[in-house]
Amino acid sequence: MIIIVAIWGMIFSASELIARPFVHSYNKGWMFFSLNTWIGTSQLFLQISLAVYASFYLLIMSFISVQFLFRYFTLTNQRIAKKFEGKGMIFWIIYPIISGSFYGGPLFLFGLPDNYSDEYFGKEILDSYGLAIKEVPRFPIIAYEADGSLRLGAYFIMSGAVVMILQYAIIIYCGVRMHLVMNREFKNSSVPNKKLQRQFFRALVTQTIAPTILFVCPAAYVLLSPLLNIEMNFQTGWIYAALSLFPPIDSIALMCMVSEYRKVVKALCKDLFCNRANQSTEIELRSST
Repeated sequence: MIIIVAIWGMIFSASELIARPFVHSYNKGWMFFSLNTWIGTSQLFLQISLAVYASFYLLIMSFISVQFLFRYFTLTNQRIAKKFEGKGMIFWIIYPIISGSFYGGPLFLFGLPDNYSDEYFGKEILDSYGLAIKEVPRFPIIAYEADGSLRLGAYFIMSGAVVMILQYAIIIYCGVRMHLVMNREFKNSSVPNKKLQRQFFRALVTQTIAPTILFVCPAAYVLLSPLLNIEMNFQTGWIYAALSLFPPIDSIALMCMVSEYRKVVKALCKDLFCNRANQSTEIELRSST
Protein backbone atom coordinates (compact mmCIF):
# COMPACT_ATOMS: atom_id res chain seq x y z
CA MET A 1 0.00 0.00 0.00
CA ILE A 2 2.81 2.41 0.90
CA ILE A 3 4.45 1.74 -2.47
CA ILE A 4 1.18 2.48 -4.25
CA VAL A 5 0.81 5.75 -2.33
CA ALA A 6 4.35 6.67 -3.35
CA ILE A 7 3.59 5.90 -7.00
CA TRP A 8 0.41 7.98 -6.91
CA GLY A 9 2.38 10.79 -5.28
CA MET A 10 4.98 10.80 -8.05
CA ILE A 11 2.35 10.74 -10.81
CA PHE A 12 0.43 13.49 -9.05
CA SER A 13 3.53 15.69 -8.72
CA ALA A 14 4.48 15.12 -12.36
CA SER A 15 0.99 16.01 -13.59
CA GLU A 16 0.99 19.14 -11.43
CA LEU A 17 4.37 20.20 -12.81
CA ILE A 18 3.14 19.81 -16.38
CA ALA A 19 -0.41 21.11 -15.99
CA ARG A 20 0.29 24.02 -13.61
CA PRO A 21 -3.43 24.13 -12.79
CA PHE A 22 -5.36 27.11 -11.55
CA VAL A 23 -9.02 27.95 -10.99
CA HIS A 24 -10.83 31.24 -11.22
CA SER A 25 -14.43 31.63 -10.08
CA TYR A 26 -16.43 34.30 -11.84
CA ASN A 27 -20.13 35.06 -11.41
CA LYS A 28 -21.97 31.74 -11.75
CA GLY A 29 -19.14 29.71 -13.22
CA TRP A 30 -15.48 28.84 -12.87
CA MET A 31 -12.64 28.18 -15.23
CA PHE A 32 -10.01 25.50 -14.74
CA PHE A 33 -6.96 26.44 -16.77
CA SER A 34 -3.22 25.97 -17.16
CA LEU A 35 -0.58 28.57 -16.39
CA ASN A 36 2.12 26.50 -18.06
CA THR A 37 4.36 28.70 -20.17
CA TRP A 38 7.50 26.58 -20.36
CA ILE A 39 6.15 23.77 -22.54
CA GLY A 40 5.68 24.91 -26.10
CA THR A 41 3.01 22.43 -27.04
CA SER A 42 -0.57 22.26 -28.19
CA GLN A 43 -3.50 23.24 -26.01
CA LEU A 44 -4.82 19.70 -26.35
CA PHE A 45 -1.80 18.24 -24.54
CA LEU A 46 -2.17 20.66 -21.65
CA GLN A 47 -5.92 20.08 -21.53
CA ILE A 48 -5.25 16.36 -21.18
CA SER A 49 -2.73 17.15 -18.44
CA LEU A 50 -5.34 19.25 -16.65
CA ALA A 51 -7.89 16.43 -16.90
CA VAL A 52 -5.37 13.93 -15.50
CA TYR A 53 -4.52 16.26 -12.64
CA ALA A 54 -8.20 16.91 -11.89
CA SER A 55 -8.80 13.16 -11.71
CA PHE A 56 -6.74 13.05 -8.52
CA TYR A 57 -9.53 14.93 -6.74
CA LEU A 58 -11.62 11.75 -6.84
CA LEU A 59 -8.75 9.30 -7.08
CA ILE A 60 -7.51 10.27 -3.63
CA MET A 61 -10.85 9.67 -1.94
CA SER A 62 -11.46 6.44 -3.85
CA PHE A 63 -8.06 5.15 -2.73
CA ILE A 64 -9.03 5.87 0.87
CA SER A 65 -12.33 4.04 0.35
CA VAL A 66 -10.39 0.98 -0.89
CA GLN A 67 -8.33 1.09 2.30
CA PHE A 68 -11.53 1.12 4.34
CA LEU A 69 -12.84 -1.86 2.38
CA PHE A 70 -9.62 -3.78 2.97
CA ARG A 71 -9.60 -3.06 6.70
CA TYR A 72 -13.30 -3.89 6.95
CA PHE A 73 -12.85 -7.29 5.32
CA THR A 74 -9.71 -7.91 7.40
CA LEU A 75 -11.95 -7.75 10.45
CA THR A 76 -15.02 -9.49 9.06
CA ASN A 77 -14.01 -11.81 6.21
CA GLN A 78 -10.41 -12.94 5.88
CA ARG A 79 -11.14 -14.84 2.67
CA ILE A 80 -12.18 -11.67 0.86
CA ALA A 81 -9.40 -9.66 2.51
CA LYS A 82 -6.79 -12.02 1.03
CA LYS A 83 -8.07 -11.15 -2.44
CA PHE A 84 -6.63 -7.66 -1.90
CA GLU A 85 -3.16 -9.19 -1.63
CA GLY A 86 -0.84 -10.59 -4.30
CA LYS A 87 -2.45 -10.23 -7.71
CA GLY A 88 -5.38 -8.57 -5.98
CA MET A 89 -3.16 -5.52 -5.42
CA ILE A 90 -4.20 -4.48 -8.91
CA PHE A 91 -7.57 -3.57 -7.39
CA TRP A 92 -5.81 -0.92 -5.30
CA ILE A 93 -4.75 0.69 -8.58
CA ILE A 94 -7.64 0.00 -10.95
CA TYR A 95 -10.52 1.17 -8.75
CA PRO A 96 -9.04 4.62 -7.99
CA ILE A 97 -8.18 5.07 -11.68
CA ILE A 98 -11.74 4.21 -12.72
CA SER A 99 -13.18 6.54 -10.09
CA GLY A 100 -10.81 9.33 -11.07
CA SER A 101 -11.72 8.88 -14.72
CA PHE A 102 -15.33 9.67 -13.81
CA TYR A 103 -14.08 13.14 -12.95
CA GLY A 104 -11.35 13.77 -15.50
CA GLY A 105 -13.32 12.14 -18.32
CA PRO A 106 -16.50 14.23 -17.97
CA LEU A 107 -14.34 17.32 -17.49
CA PHE A 108 -12.78 16.69 -20.89
CA LEU A 109 -16.09 15.78 -22.51
CA PHE A 110 -18.35 18.43 -21.00
CA GLY A 111 -15.91 21.21 -20.16
CA LEU A 112 -14.48 22.12 -23.55
CA PRO A 113 -14.66 25.83 -24.37
CA ASP A 114 -17.09 27.39 -26.81
CA ASN A 115 -17.93 30.92 -27.91
CA TYR A 116 -20.37 31.47 -25.04
CA SER A 117 -17.85 30.48 -22.36
CA ASP A 118 -15.06 32.50 -23.99
CA GLU A 119 -17.24 35.59 -24.00
CA TYR A 120 -18.29 34.87 -20.41
CA PHE A 121 -14.75 34.59 -19.02
CA GLY A 122 -12.70 36.47 -21.63
CA LYS A 123 -12.55 39.94 -20.09
CA GLU A 124 -12.15 38.62 -16.54
CA ILE A 125 -9.17 36.43 -17.47
CA LEU A 126 -7.58 39.27 -19.40
CA ASP A 127 -8.02 41.73 -16.52
CA SER A 128 -6.92 39.29 -13.80
CA TYR A 129 -4.04 37.50 -15.51
CA GLY A 130 -3.27 39.47 -18.64
CA LEU A 131 -4.02 36.41 -20.76
CA ALA A 132 -5.98 36.19 -23.99
CA ILE A 133 -8.52 33.48 -23.34
CA LYS A 134 -8.14 31.87 -26.76
CA GLU A 135 -4.48 31.17 -25.97
CA VAL A 136 -5.14 29.53 -22.60
CA PRO A 137 -5.62 25.73 -22.22
CA ARG A 138 -8.89 25.76 -20.32
CA PHE A 139 -12.05 24.06 -19.14
CA PRO A 140 -14.75 26.68 -18.52
CA ILE A 141 -17.61 25.33 -16.41
CA ILE A 142 -20.92 27.17 -16.64
CA ALA A 143 -24.01 25.29 -15.52
CA TYR A 144 -26.68 27.34 -17.26
CA GLU A 145 -27.21 29.07 -20.57
CA ALA A 146 -28.38 32.68 -20.68
CA ASP A 147 -31.98 31.42 -21.00
CA GLY A 148 -31.64 29.20 -17.91
CA SER A 149 -31.30 25.87 -19.71
CA LEU A 150 -28.63 23.39 -18.61
CA ARG A 151 -25.24 23.44 -20.25
CA LEU A 152 -22.89 20.46 -20.52
CA GLY A 153 -20.91 21.80 -17.58
CA ALA A 154 -23.82 20.92 -15.30
CA TYR A 155 -23.50 17.24 -16.22
CA PHE A 156 -19.82 17.30 -15.34
CA ILE A 157 -20.61 18.71 -11.90
CA MET A 158 -23.34 16.15 -11.27
CA SER A 159 -21.26 13.16 -12.40
CA GLY A 160 -18.37 14.18 -10.15
CA ALA A 161 -20.70 14.72 -7.19
CA VAL A 162 -22.29 11.28 -7.59
CA VAL A 163 -18.93 9.47 -7.63
CA MET A 164 -17.67 11.46 -4.64
CA ILE A 165 -20.82 10.66 -2.67
CA LEU A 166 -20.28 6.98 -3.49
CA GLN A 167 -16.77 7.09 -2.00
CA TYR A 168 -18.00 8.67 1.20
CA ALA A 169 -20.84 6.15 1.40
CA ILE A 170 -18.27 3.34 1.30
CA ILE A 171 -16.08 5.08 3.87
CA ILE A 172 -18.93 5.80 6.28
CA TYR A 173 -20.47 2.34 5.98
CA CYS A 174 -17.17 0.51 6.47
CA GLY A 175 -16.10 2.89 9.23
CA VAL A 176 -19.27 2.40 11.25
CA ARG A 177 -19.23 -1.37 10.72
CA MET A 178 -15.55 -1.58 11.72
CA HIS A 179 -16.23 0.36 14.90
CA LEU A 180 -19.11 -1.95 15.82
CA VAL A 181 -17.12 -5.09 15.01
CA MET A 182 -14.14 -3.94 17.05
CA ASN A 183 -16.32 -3.20 20.07
CA ARG A 184 -18.05 -6.57 19.79
CA GLU A 185 -15.33 -8.97 18.68
CA PHE A 186 -12.24 -7.59 20.37
CA LYS A 187 -13.37 -8.58 23.84
CA ASN A 188 -11.74 -11.98 23.31
CA SER A 189 -8.80 -10.78 21.22
CA SER A 190 -5.24 -10.38 22.41
CA VAL A 191 -4.21 -6.94 23.58
CA PRO A 192 -1.52 -6.43 20.87
CA ASN A 193 -3.95 -7.37 18.06
CA LYS A 194 -6.66 -5.15 19.50
CA LYS A 195 -4.24 -2.25 19.83
CA LEU A 196 -2.90 -2.64 16.28
CA GLN A 197 -6.33 -2.81 14.67
CA ARG A 198 -7.49 0.28 16.56
CA GLN A 199 -4.39 2.15 15.48
CA PHE A 200 -5.02 1.30 11.83
CA PHE A 201 -8.63 2.39 12.22
CA ARG A 202 -7.62 5.74 13.73
CA ALA A 203 -5.06 6.24 10.96
CA LEU A 204 -7.75 5.64 8.33
CA VAL A 205 -10.10 8.08 10.02
CA THR A 206 -7.35 10.71 10.12
CA GLN A 207 -6.49 10.05 6.48
CA THR A 208 -10.14 10.69 5.64
CA ILE A 209 -10.77 13.73 7.82
CA ALA A 210 -7.63 15.59 6.72
CA PRO A 211 -8.38 15.73 2.97
CA THR A 212 -12.07 16.29 3.69
CA ILE A 213 -11.30 19.43 5.67
CA LEU A 214 -8.37 20.61 3.56
CA PHE A 215 -9.78 20.36 0.06
CA VAL A 216 -12.89 18.22 -0.41
CA CYS A 217 -15.31 20.53 1.40
CA PRO A 218 -13.79 23.82 0.16
CA ALA A 219 -13.51 22.46 -3.38
CA ALA A 220 -17.05 21.07 -3.29
CA TYR A 221 -18.42 24.53 -2.51
CA VAL A 222 -16.52 26.06 -5.42
CA LEU A 223 -17.24 23.22 -7.84
CA LEU A 224 -20.96 23.12 -7.06
CA SER A 225 -21.42 26.89 -7.08
CA PRO A 226 -22.39 27.10 -10.79
CA LEU A 227 -25.09 24.47 -10.32
CA LEU A 228 -26.40 26.23 -7.21
CA ASN A 229 -26.38 29.66 -8.89
CA ILE A 230 -23.89 31.04 -6.37
CA GLU A 231 -22.05 34.11 -7.62
CA MET A 232 -18.34 34.42 -6.83
CA ASN A 233 -15.49 36.43 -8.26
CA PHE A 234 -12.07 35.50 -6.93
CA GLN A 235 -9.09 33.26 -7.53
CA THR A 236 -9.68 29.77 -6.17
CA GLY A 237 -6.42 28.14 -7.20
CA TRP A 238 -5.51 27.64 -3.53
CA ILE A 239 -7.71 24.54 -3.64
CA TYR A 240 -5.11 22.76 -5.71
CA ALA A 241 -2.36 23.90 -3.38
CA ALA A 242 -4.29 22.19 -0.58
CA LEU A 243 -4.70 19.10 -2.75
CA SER A 244 -0.91 18.86 -2.97
CA LEU A 245 -0.76 18.35 0.80
CA PHE A 246 -2.41 14.93 0.65
CA PRO A 247 0.59 12.65 -0.11
CA PRO A 248 2.63 13.74 2.94
CA ILE A 249 -0.45 13.87 5.19
CA ASP A 250 -1.38 10.31 4.24
CA SER A 251 2.07 8.97 5.14
CA ILE A 252 2.46 11.10 8.28
CA ALA A 253 -0.90 9.93 9.63
CA LEU A 254 0.13 6.30 9.21
CA MET A 255 3.53 6.85 10.83
CA CYS A 256 2.10 8.77 13.78
CA MET A 257 -0.89 6.55 14.52
CA VAL A 258 0.65 3.07 14.19
CA SER A 259 3.14 2.29 16.96
CA GLU A 260 5.27 -0.07 14.85
CA TYR A 261 5.86 2.66 12.29
CA ARG A 262 6.58 5.16 15.06
CA LYS A 263 9.28 2.89 16.46
CA VAL A 264 10.97 2.61 13.08
CA VAL A 265 10.85 6.38 12.53
CA LYS A 266 12.24 7.05 16.01
CA ALA A 267 15.05 4.55 15.44
CA LEU A 268 15.95 6.15 12.12
CA CYS A 269 15.93 9.63 13.65
CA LYS A 270 18.02 8.43 16.57
CA ASP A 271 20.59 6.86 14.26
CA LEU A 272 20.66 9.95 12.08
CA PHE A 273 21.19 12.45 14.90
CA CYS A 274 23.60 10.20 16.81
CA ASN A 275 25.74 9.77 13.71
CA ARG A 276 25.78 13.52 13.16
CA ALA A 277 26.71 14.14 16.79
CA ASN A 278 29.53 11.60 16.59
CA GLN A 279 30.82 13.15 13.38
CA SER A 280 30.76 16.62 14.95
CA THR A 281 32.69 15.34 17.98
CA GLU A 282 35.31 13.72 15.77
CA ILE A 283 35.74 16.92 13.77
CA GLU A 284 36.17 18.97 16.97
CA LEU A 285 38.76 16.53 18.32
CA ARG A 286 40.72 16.62 15.08
CA SER A 287 40.66 20.41 14.94
CA SER A 288 41.83 20.67 18.56
CA THR A 289 44.81 18.40 17.91
